[in-house]
Amino acid sequence: MCNCRTDLEARLLERFKEAEPLATGHEVKLTGYAFIFGKQLRMVGVMPIEQTADFPLKKGGTKRKSVKCSMQFTHCPFCGDKYEAGKEDSEDTLS
Repeated sequence: MCNCRTDLEARLLERFKEAEPLATGHEVKLTGYAFIFGKQLRMVGVMPIEQTADFPLKKGGTKRKSVKCSMQFTHCPFCGDKYEAGKEDSEDTLS
């Protein structure tokens, strides 16, 4: 598995510290990652999705409804390395 998340978080932290030198306790964390459980634990990128549509009502008219879910990436969104998605014996594990 690539190190894009770790590398990018470190670079963003340095820029944050430069931009806000008077602040203390700087932290940066990329969100949009999920743990995938199988024979081994691994982490992959995900993107939230919101689906919205107008549904008909029995009494007439419509009602707007939204459904939220997430899409799992098959490749790193930064470098393009393939996540071994779906393989139970994947070597993409967390240390």
